Amino acid sequence: MSGPGSTPKPLVAIAGASGFVGTHLRRHLEGGYRFRALTRSANVAEQNPDRSNTEWRCCDLYSLPQVAESLSGCEYGIYLVHSMEPSSRLVQSSFEDTDLLLADNFIRAAEEAGLKHIIYLSGLIPQTDEPLSPHLRSRLEVENVLRSRSVQVTVLRAGLIFGPGGSSFSLLINLVRRLPLMLLPAWVRSKTHSVDIRNVCQAFQLCLEEAQYSGQNFDLGGHRPMSYREMIQQTAELLGKSAHFINFPLNCFGLSKHWVALFGSVPPALVGPLQESLQHDLEARPSALTDALEGKWVSFEESFHSSVDQSGRPKPNPRATTRNLDRQQIKQARRVRSVQRMPLPAKWNAQQIAKEYGVWLSRRFGGVIRASQDGEGIVRFTLAGGRPVLLELTPTSYSLGSERRCAFYITGGVLSRKVDPRGRLEFRLFPELGCLIASIHGFAPTLPWTIYSLTQARLHLRVMRAFGKHLQRQSAK
Repeated sequence: MSGPGSTPKPLVAIAGASGFVGTHLRRHLEGGYRFRALTRSANVAEQNPDRSNTEWRCCDLYSLPQVAESLSGCEYGIYLVHSMEPSSRLVQSSFEDTDLLLADNFIRAAEEAGLKHIIYLSGLIPQTDEPLSPHLRSRLEVENVLRSRSVQVTVLRAGLIFGPGGSSFSLLINLVRRLPLMLLPAWVRSKTHSVDIRNVCQAFQLCLEEAQYSGQNFDLGGHRPMSYREMIQQTAELLGKSAHFINFPLNCFGLSKHWVALFGSVPPALVGPLQESLQHDLEARPSALTDALEGKWVSFEESFHSSVDQSGRPKPNPRATTRNLDRQQIKQARRVRSVQRMPLPAKWNAQQIAKEYGVWLSRRFGGVIRASQDGEGIVRFTLAGGRPVLLELTPTSYSLGSERRCAFYITGGVLSRKVDPRGRLEFRLFPELGCLIASIHGFAPTLPWTIYSLTQARLHLRVMRAFGKHLQRQSAK
């Protein structure tokens, strides 16, 4: 803590502060900075009481007003968010679409709060003209969205990050410990550049403190380039175990995702993007930043020894103690999130999209369901006779006057429970990408969960996909 009369340490907002990278970053930088650690988990905030240099803030990153409030007063931002784990009991979305929405929320809020500089941890991008995996394509898209505003953004690109508590090394170690014979698909033979978490933290510090590194892209790769097969072999040698392989000529992403997740003790949602990215050769490009780290690179062997306990088991992830409790609470809350990417007709604004949705929905159901809007902008979906009100939507003040965003709170209707915080419907436009995101957040259905998931949830998804096709036809006109 700063003493009397001294200059306060800079306040850094960290989105993703409780994860593997965020935890190590806060420890590494704690001597020179204060942190506002953003988390959606109340359990994380409760189990990490405020310290002299860290203020934990519960924040729903899907809520632009909450993010803006959380970033107020901060000078710098660190963005470590990757939406691969479920945030609601039912999630109808791809991680690409949720990552796009979350990044847009963060950069809009950062610009409003006056942040000077943001550092984003992205992924290594292959030097090839072949199509990128969805995971890497999403990383590039997030980079571009973060750079779409006036805030200066630095991008650090890393492949597999190894260190105590990291899922990448834990997966590797568990596979070797549990599988003396492995069937290896084609993706394990591509080259990749891994790096130790300590070197990642050093890179963040240089970018925060040295102006010459601000606003650029830098690749990080401290270990020698290896295929995943070589990493398995080297890990087996360090564990004193034998590893035997049977090579398979195809990638088999669907099948290998599940057996890797099962024996590696990592959720399939994390394994899938990892293995799809490893189909590319991922090698870090040298730069002025990597030159500055010369002589500090941590070897693969050092990373291994720091990541296991005396019995050779991987050290626990920082989120391990709260993850199961979070999942239980998400299940009990019975909330729904739906995030759908759709074509954007040229020159349409968000208010036009919202109005078109109501008109199209009434026509789609042959007038059985009707949408009406009163003088205060409140939208009600009713049956043909005007009763009952199925859903009532009230405009949020935060989106008034915005051409790119139109949002409503779900304030009533027989299909929705009254909950706090209220659910939301939103249309967010990305003209530079030629698309929009239609999303529902925190919706609490009235129907019993099993009935809802088999009926209303499936109907909603079909309706949103049909609306997307309708917008595609409008775009073609």
